[in-house]
Amino acid sequence: MNEQATCILCEKNAEKAHIPGKVGYFIKCGTCGEYFLASPEIFQSSYTNLPREKKAMISSYTRDCFEHGKEPPQLEDAGYLRGIITEYENKTVDDRVKHLIMYIRKKSPQYGYNVLLEAEKDYPITYSMGPEGFTEIINDAIEQGLIKSIESGFELTEKGYSLGTELLEIE
Repeated sequence: MNEQATCILCEKNAEKAHIPGKVGYFIKCGTCGEYFLASPEIFQSSYTNLPREKKAMISSYTRDCFEHGKEPPQLEDAGYLRGIITEYENKTVDDRVKHLIMYIRKKSPQYGYNVLLEAEKDYPITYSMGPEGFTEIINDAIEQGLIKSIESGFELTEKGYSLGTELLEIE
């Protein structure tokens, strides 16, 4: 049975479920995706001391796993977290823009399809620390001619659609 909870990664509303036979619980969050919080007491004690920007990188990791259809990650000790944080905080602006383009392309079954993006919810897609960083990456992609803003969301340009297709092929 699912119960309402607060996501310990982004501090927004989430669902929490206990899995029989396992210590910890499964979290489903609209921002962070899905993850399993193993040894919640250990994780929460090491997590509460992390700065906000480090927490955002863990959120990016869990959302990335969710968007790529991977098994929900099992979050554990601080050493495990440091490796994730290091990998995600070292993404370049180019990496972040490409990941955005790949995400939009994955959500676009055909050229000309529009995708709704919400900075408050989707910032982990671009490895951003929050909505402001996400908006900067969106603006960068628009300036590069990869996406355009339309009334109901965002749409890949021809250049963006081609790049997105290439990125999906090498994924």
